[in-house]
Amino acid sequence: MNSLSIVIIGRNEEAHIARCLRSVIDAAAEIGGAEIVLVDSASTDRTAEIARSLGVRVLALNPASGMSAAAGRFVGFHGTRGELVMFVDGDTVIDRNWFRTAIPYFKQADVAGVMGYLRDFDEQGQELPFVGQRYTEVCSLPWLRGIAMYRRAAMDDVGTFNPYLLTEEEAELALRLRRRGYRLLQVPHEMGDHLRGMTAVAFFWRSVHNHRLVPLGRTLRYACREGLGAQLLFQRFRPTLNFIGVILTLLAGSVLFLFGHPFMAEITLGLLVATCAAIMIKKRTLGGPLLYYALHSLILYGLLTGFFTTQVKDPRDYPLEAIEANPANYRPVECRV
Repeated sequence: MNSLSIVIIGRNEEAHIARCLRSVIDAAAEIGGAEIVLVDSASTDRTAEIARSLGVRVLALNPASGMSAAAGRFVGFHGTRGELVMFVDGDTVIDRNWFRTAIPYFKQADVAGVMGYLRDFDEQGQELPFVGQRYTEVCSLPWLRGIAMYRRAAMDDVGTFNPYLLTEEEAELALRLRRRGYRLLQVPHEMGDHLRGMTAVAFFWRSVHNHRLVPLGRTLRYACREGLGAQLLFQRFRPTLNFIGVILTLLAGSVLFLFGHPFMAEITLGLLVATCAAIMIKKRTLGGPLLYYALHSLILYGLLTGFFTTQVKDPRDYPLEAIEANPANYRPVECRV
């Protein structure tokens, strides 16, 4: 038997939180019940009020301690007790059968996390094209989305989400779990619907607008602290590493030309032209190379700036006592496997 805690995170989710919580409550009923907690990031709307009206315990992050999705998950993890922990975003609707489907995979002792498939919808309710490959069998993944189920003992072993990270926190956690020999599974089942999804390009430009590029370097700095910096770069930023190679090739060609080696410079130029042609073919647009250079220049800037300006803190020092809890004391309910 495994007890399940469900940690929902959100900020100003009034438009979606009732639907999210009702879906979680219904899915929990399918396994005999579960502990449900909403971690609210200083919402200024009725998010917390709606949650309490549905009988859900609410934990409130203190803005002075720093707020992020990772901080919400960190606080929710430490504020619950279930042997399994399902992390859910407040703009997500969970499939009624998901908990019942996911829990049996944790019978394998080396499984630390399980994720199913989410359908992403934009703000207008239009389903977005699925990015990646949909597997018809269970497979191991290098990392999971933030919406996934984890084994508490595994997270106690390596440390849960780092509350000081603003982006790529899932990948950083996954590296720590996999280093200890744990597996992260993608299973061929529907997990639910993400109601405020966006395309990869839209997500990137939102990150630019919200100043979320420098935090990439912060994540890299923390990964280096754990001895996992190289793995993070090759796992999540390989295209940017390729971009650095293109820039170095361009510099090498310029140097060769200046020092009287036009033939080698022509070879270097040819490689660059071939690279641009490949990008245009892949992106199916003549502006592909320009977008490529702009995109990875910004990512490189974020990585370098964040890496050298980050003051590393011990995640265990994040102030849990700053939480304001709902007076009701809910206990996790044993669920059937």
